[in-house]
Amino acid sequence: TSKLMTEALEAEVRGMKIPIFDGFRVVAIIRDEEKALGLIAIDKASQDQPTHGITLFACTNIIYATGGPAGLYAASVYPHSQTCAHGAAFEAGVKGVNLTEWQFGLASTKFRWNVSGSYQQVIPRYISTAPDGSDPREFLSESLPSLKDPSGQLNAIFKKGYEWPFDVRKLGGGSSDIDAAVFAECAKGRRVFLDFTRNPFDAPRLQIELLSGEALEYLTRSEALGETPIQRLKQMNPKAIELYKNNGIDLEKEPLEINLCAQHNNGGLWINSWSETSLSHFFAAGEVAGVFGVYRPGGSALNSTQVTSLRAAEYISRHYREEPDIEGYLEHLQPRLEQLNQMIQKLLDGQGENLFSLRKRYQERMTRYASVLRYGEGLSKALSEVKEDLARFEADTSVPPDRISDALINRDILLTQFAYLSAMEGYLSNGGVSRGSFLCSDWFKPVETKEDPFSAYVGVTTVDYDRMKAEFSFVPVSPIPDRELWFEKVYNRQSQKKEINFHEQHPDQ
Repeated sequence: TSKLMTEALEAEVRGMKIPIFDGFRVVAIIRDEEKALGLIAIDKASQDQPTHGITLFACTNIIYATGGPAGLYAASVYPHSQTCAHGAAFEAGVKGVNLTEWQFGLASTKFRWNVSGSYQQVIPRYISTAPDGSDPREFLSESLPSLKDPSGQLNAIFKKGYEWPFDVRKLGGGSSDIDAAVFAECAKGRRVFLDFTRNPFDAPRLQIELLSGEALEYLTRSEALGETPIQRLKQMNPKAIELYKNNGIDLEKEPLEINLCAQHNNGGLWINSWSETSLSHFFAAGEVAGVFGVYRPGGSALNSTQVTSLRAAEYISRHYREEPDIEGYLEHLQPRLEQLNQMIQKLLDGQGENLFSLRKRYQERMTRYASVLRYGEGLSKALSEVKEDLARFEADTSVPPDRISDALINRDILLTQFAYLSAMEGYLSNGGVSRGSFLCSDWFKPVETKEDPFSAYVGVTTVDYDRMKAEFSFVPVSPIPDRELWFEKVYNRQSQKKEINFHEQHPDQ
C-alpha cells in the first residue's frame, strides 16, 4: 500500500514541476541557536569527483521524511536499500522520543519479508542448523514449557499468523513463545528455518486432533487440510509461494531462513502537534517522527504518515513563508563543512576495515543487546563499544572514492545507535519494566505482571556528541481531550455549519 501511495504522490509532485534532487544523502543539518538553516548532502552520482559530491542546500524549512532507523539491526525486515538518517538530526540537537519502542517479528532474511498470515497458519516445521547448514533438527520442543507439549506447539505456530509481532503479553504460554525460542536459538549461533515440506515432529500428516477448535475451523473453512505445509499453503494462498519463487527461493524444495527481526520503530524524533521538532523550522513526518506510542494498533503508521506530513505543510504555509537565510546559513556552514572535508580525506587515506563488514558488526551488536531482550549490563557494554567505534571511525574505515556516502551512513548508524542505546539504558535505570515489544529480564522467563509506572509518560532523549553524553527524562503525555464524539451528533453539527471557501479568504495561499 505504501509503495503505491508514494508512487502516486511522486507523480503528483512531478506533474506540478517541483524539482526533485534524487540520489542525495543528507550528512549534516546546519542550524543557528534557534532554527534550522539548511543541510549538507552528498550527491552519490558525483562522490568520486574532487568535490566528493558535497552539495549545499539553504532552506527556510526542512521536512524530514527519511523513514525508520532501518540500518540499526542485523536481523531486520527493512529493505536492504533503507539505512538510517536519524544521526544527522540527533547531531543537530533534535530531541528523540520513545526510542525504546519498537516492533519485532519473525521474517525471512535472504529475501526480507514478514512470515505472518498464511505462512504460519499452515503450521510449518521449525528447524535449526549449525552455521554451515549441518545438524538440522527441530528445536521448539527443547525450549519453553508451553512448546514441549505437541498441541501447545502446533497452536502457538498457528497463532503466529495473526499475532505476528513479538509481545511480552503473549509469553509464558502464548504465541510469542515461538519468537522467544527463535531468538534464543539464533543467540546460540545457530540458524533457524521454516520447513514447508514436512510437518512438525516429522508427522506424515497434519495432526488435526491436536489443533484447537479455532485453528481447525480456520483450516477447514480455508479448504487447507493438505498433508504437508506446502500443500496447505498451495490450497490457502498460492501467491505466497509465488512471491518467494520470484525472489529466488522455492519453498517446495528448500527451507526458508528466518530470524526475529526489527520491523518498525514506534519512537523517533520528538514533534509537536504541527510535526515541528525541538528545532524550529525542522519538521519530521512518517516513521522518523516518534508518534506511534508504545503499543500501536495496526495500520496507524500509514495514517500517521499522511497526517504528520499534512500538518507540517499546513503550518509552513501559514507561518514560515520567508526566503532562506543565506547569510546565516553560510556563516554556520563553514566549520561543519571544514570538518566534513577533513573527515572524508581521512576516510579516503585510511587503511582500516571494509565498511560493509564494519556495518555488519555494528548491526549485530544491536540485535544482540538491544532488540527484544534488554538488560543493563548488555546495554552498557554496547554503549561502550559504540563510543569506541565513533572515536575510531576514521581510523577503522577504509573507503574508495565512490563509497563515501556509504561510509557516512555507517557514521550515522553509530550516532543513532548511541542515542537509542542511551534511551534504553535510561529507561531501565529509571525503573522501566517489560512492555510491548521488549523484555527486561534474564532471557525468556515468564514475565511478572507489573503495572507500568511510566504509562502516562514519554521518554525524551537529548544527545551531546561533543561530550558523548545523553540526557534521558520522562515527560507526561498530553491528555486526550474529553469531547463528545457520538457519530450522529458530530455529523449533524458539522452538516449544519456554513461551508467556508478557504481560498476566497486566503487567495495568496
